[in-house]
Amino acid sequence: MKRSHFKNILSDQEFWLILLFNVALLVTYYLGETSASLVVMLYYIQSLFIGLQYFVRLLFLGFMYHKLNPKHNRFALPIFFLFHYGFFHVVYFVFLISIVVKLPGRVDPSAVKLFTLALLGNTVLSSISDIKKDLQEPKVPIVVMFQPYFRIVPMHLFIMLAFATDAISTLTNAFLFFIILKSIADVAMHIVVNKTYREQRPNATGGWI
Repeated sequence: MKRSHFKNILSDQEFWLILLFNVALLVTYYLGETSASLVVMLYYIQSLFIGLQYFVRLLFLGFMYHKLNPKHNRFALPIFFLFHYGFFHVVYFVFLISIVVKLPGRVDPSAVKLFTLALLGNTVLSSISDIKKDLQEPKVPIVVMFQPYFRIVPMHLFIMLAFATDAISTLTNAFLFFIILKSIADVAMHIVVNKTYREQRPNATGGWI
């Protein structure tokens, strides 16, 4: 990888937000201030935010393609994605309940609010940056629609399989592996999906807000 590629990655504010968020989860868990149950809950909330982010992005792409081709149905793909992705998470929520009750530690409501706001902030920045980039070079909507599935499905399957045990020691080891794998996946998929190694990410805090 060229030096310019690393420079583009390191100049991406979303990259640092994602990395710092995951490091904060790992450190606070190690210090006993964050429970495993909380991290799993936040992972689920993060998946919901990702779904909303891509729904909004698909709406913008739908309007853009509708201007180029009035016959293009601007709402069909976003609505299909919303129902399909939403149904997937409704089903996953059932598994989530059975997982959380097995995990040690209580869930601190104030921590949930704090980390949820951090996730929301990153979602807003990422959405603005994505839309700015789409305005410069519109992406194929059907390709965009599949991106969040690549990012979350492997992790969902891992959680359901790894936490299917009643042994606390096994749960703890599985959780530590999960949070490390989650951190790697979050950062790696952000770089690969957005191709931040090729070019600098549009600044979400400049120009519009």
